[in-house]
Amino acid sequence: MSTGGRFDFDDGGSYCGGWEQGKAHGRGVCTGPQGQGEYAGAWSHGFEVLGVYTWPSGNSYQGTWAQGKRHGVGVESKGRWDYRGEWTQGFKGRYGQLESTVSGARYEGTWSNGLQDGYGT
Repeated sequence: MSTGGRFDFDDGGSYCGGWEQGKAHGRGVCTGPQGQGEYAGAWSHGFEVLGVYTWPSGNSYQGTWAQGKRHGVGVESKGRWDYRGEWTQGFKGRYGQLESTVSGARYEGTWSNGLQDGYGT
């Protein structure tokens, strides 16, 4: 049975949302200690599933997660660059597009361990 509520961590972070068997489950928002980022979205048994993580710098990732890492498909906005594509265990993976929000410069192609690799334009 799912319930809901708020939990304040000893380090100053907090979680507000759904609970099941003592773990974040359903929809919820988790903030890090002293404003060190925020995740808002879906949870499954204590892990992020689909949502948005925003760092204090304003950088963000919106997409899917697996076992606490970016995994699947998502969009990372970091400074003047947006990456749209696949993620594999926290790294840009297989195929994606990196584009400057200022100049229009872009790379679209394959990636390996978070780096441009192989074919691309």
